Amino acid sequence: MHNLSFRAALPLLFATFAISASAQDDVKSAPIAEDSSIAEAYESNQKQHDSGSEIPTFEPRTYMGETVMVPTDKQDYTPKNPSWWSRVRANGAIQTEFMIPLQDKALMTQDYDSPVLNNTYFDFTLNAPYVSAGARFQFTKWPLPGFDEATMPGFAGWGVPYFWITGKYKWAQITAGDFYEQFGSGLILRTYQERSLGVDGAIRGGRVKLNPGKGVYFTGLVGKERRFWKHTPDLLWGADAEWSLNESFPTKFGYDYGLTLGLSYVGKHNSDNPTIYHDKNQYRLNFPTTIAAFDGRVRARLKNFDVLAEFATKNNDPNYVNNYIYSRGHIELLSVSYAAKGFSAYVQAKRSENMAFMSDQSEATNAFINYLPAFTNTQTYTLAALYPYSTDYNGEWAFQAELRYLFKRNTPLGGKYGTNVKLSASYISDLANSAPLGPVRELTGADGTTSMSNRDPEMSGSNGMGSAFWKIGGLRYADLNFEISKKVSRTLQFTFFYLFQKLNYAKIFGHTTEYGHNEFVTANTFILEGQWKMAKKTQLRAELQYLTTKQDEKDWISALVEVSFAPHWMVTLSDTKNFGGSKLNYYSAMVTYVYKANRFSLSYGRNRAGFNCSGGVCRWVPATKGFSLTYNYAF
Repeated sequence: MHNLSFRAALPLLFATFAISASAQDDVKSAPIAEDSSIAEAYESNQKQHDSGSEIPTFEPRTYMGETVMVPTDKQDYTPKNPSWWSRVRANGAIQTEFMIPLQDKALMTQDYDSPVLNNTYFDFTLNAPYVSAGARFQFTKWPLPGFDEATMPGFAGWGVPYFWITGKYKWAQITAGDFYEQFGSGLILRTYQERSLGVDGAIRGGRVKLNPGKGVYFTGLVGKERRFWKHTPDLLWGADAEWSLNESFPTKFGYDYGLTLGLSYVGKHNSDNPTIYHDKNQYRLNFPTTIAAFDGRVRARLKNFDVLAEFATKNNDPNYVNNYIYSRGHIELLSVSYAAKGFSAYVQAKRSENMAFMSDQSEATNAFINYLPAFTNTQTYTLAALYPYSTDYNGEWAFQAELRYLFKRNTPLGGKYGTNVKLSASYISDLANSAPLGPVRELTGADGTTSMSNRDPEMSGSNGMGSAFWKIGGLRYADLNFEISKKVSRTLQFTFFYLFQKLNYAKIFGHTTEYGHNEFVTANTFILEGQWKMAKKTQLRAELQYLTTKQDEKDWISALVEVSFAPHWMVTLSDTKNFGGSKLNYYSAMVTYVYKANRFSLSYGRNRAGFNCSGGVCRWVPATKGFSLTYNYAF
């Protein structure tokens, strides 16, 4: 028990601090003492008001970055400058989740090193005139399922992996330490944090941001990317320039028109040449020392239309993801959207080839410098998210389109409250003859052992197979989404959602289905959601979901009931059951309590093994069963 209490001590200490701090929210802090002459002016003003005398007027003036009210008849008045310390402000956030895993033979749950698992993050920031600083404490010594050593080697640990200080003066800003950055759409640089996936690509180094004139922005940086508790070996550097002409010349463009031009560069230094094994022999490839990537983009606004065209390319960059081929990488992206009252639409296309840009060329998943957006909808319903799409950095054609329309009130289709309709579709295919991965074959390693792999050693060191630009290969993923939301009364609203999916399971997830299907899976999902406002502070929400497929686990049914008692309590019950393959039942019960800035959630249940995805980036999560307690606080 002593060991158990130690493991929970640090996260619970932060939680205790947060609760005690939030309890003081209703106590108003004493304001900074005003200059006596201002106080006297206000007091005199009140007396004159009561006596019916002429009331003096006040005007705002800025001193040391703060606005104060000054009597207009005292033009030479200068208030005392507030002290630097009086203007320091602190803010932060705590996020922690505990889990007590339980054994379940049906789920084949794994054993863990600790009876209590925990992921805790505590962010703290100080803001003051001209300077700000911050740090993050992370406690993942015994991490949650899916973050363990078997799934994500190197993730476990505790300490302060993220700290920074930023100086600001007029139009210049300089940061030293850890930071996140994105150039354009992220095609050659996007470092970000997604805790649900274990992604944290913060760069440790230096960054400068300049805004010398209206609409003109410049960013320069250098550093190394974080990979869990270490940093990747390759040094990164880059610069981004953006010019918003409608900000620079507002009278020329007006509100209905806009034009933004952007240009980016990112370079990296390869620090090592990995050893390649082929037919019991080993050899080293001659890797390029410096890799350069460029991005150019144009965004135009033409009244209700918005158009984005972006192109990026990088030098030959052999790495583990592309099977160490030497061809150049490039990506072309075009997006056109339209928005007006009651109607919106967009269509976009993307072609990418060999755009895995890594800060460690021997790493498979946790060292991406860039980000390629997945042209698919982010699904939030349980069964709709059963087959997510993972972006193929080696190359793909991707298309997506969406229409939204609001049928107005008091029309045949709009009814009394109006009707919202959304229709969207995605189509993603391979490039023709370009895949750097070959057919599954038997490989012999240097130690004489054999294994099955689709990584063709004969491709390593070559220029790849290449592909004609306009030629489209086989289907990887396609979907069709239809959603209609209807408010039928002041207290009742319904949403119907239909999803059709067709995907090449083996290509997307890297293996066949549990039942041996190695090509296409077709799935149809039907969802009905209702919301009923039962009383002023009580609301009921219910979901009924059904998914059917012939190629994988046949039929699924999921149901959810959620009752909220504003502003504090919410109770959620859910159950998801398979009726065709495993026939397993995944149930969950959760109670949530909100008190001011504190949010607690206590749950118990089973969780299905599968892929957790966000924006085309996926992580495998094992099946689990147990109790979970989460706590969030922001101040």
